[in-house]
Amino acid sequence: MVRRLRAVYENGLFRPLETVQGLADQTPVRLRVEECKDDASELSEFAGIWSAEEADEVSALIDQEFGRVDRREW
Repeated sequence: MVRRLRAVYENGLFRPLETVQGLADQTPVRLRVEECKDDASELSEFAGIWSAEEADEVSALIDQEFGRVDRREW
């Protein structure tokens, strides 16, 4: 199982910033550490995670719910 979650490094330990579901205490895990440049959650975090079909579905939902912005209207 692969999951992405945000954490902070403090006092020599990584502390998750959200609840980790489905793991028993002291379960060994493998970490891949990427320094976050800012706290903003971006869709770019999902690059390579979603299949093309999932990305198309999310894009369609965004278009459906929020429409497209026409820069000429600004």
